[in-house]
Amino acid sequence: MKRQMMKSALTVGFLTLAGLATSGAISVASAETQVHINVNIGPPPPVIVQAAPTMVFLTEPGVYAAVGVPYDIFFFSGRYYYLRGNDWFWGGGYGGPWTYVEYRTLPPGLRKYKVERLRDYREREYVVYRQQGPKFKGQHFEAEEHEHGKGNGNSQGGGNGNGHGNSGKKGK
Repeated sequence: MKRQMMKSALTVGFLTLAGLATSGAISVASAETQVHINVNIGPPPPVIVQAAPTMVFLTEPGVYAAVGVPYDIFFFSGRYYYLRGNDWFWGGGYGGPWTYVEYRTLPPGLRKYKVERLRDYREREYVVYRQQGPKFKGQHFEAEEHEHGKGNGNSQGGGNGNGHGNSGKKGK
């Protein structure tokens, strides 16, 4: 009988303690407890545009940027870089498929500037491109949807690894 009463008292005490802990009256968790949640939602959706975007060279950051499309797409040394939200991706063509890129591994021209500044440079060059039309003399080329094994990084417009290519349209 004593044993049964003691067991009941312990059970009631434990339940009271558990109730206080869940109500916040007693902090059971240690200050060193950490919770990490990592959700992998995969690559971003594909870039969808009516026609291949024109890539114009931005002298200041030393990269090409897609103009006339609602995406932040850049080109440097044979790779297309796509910014979606706060995440960077790279691909062999402007339509992907995209692979996540850590910020610290981006080309210097993309890492050095905040995205707002990159957009300012792009828009400034796009204004000149639109005004001059076919007479535009700046470095530019038509983007490729997918990598075709043409060696994007060393053909016209693709540059020599530092973002400086020949003027005129790529491959023409």
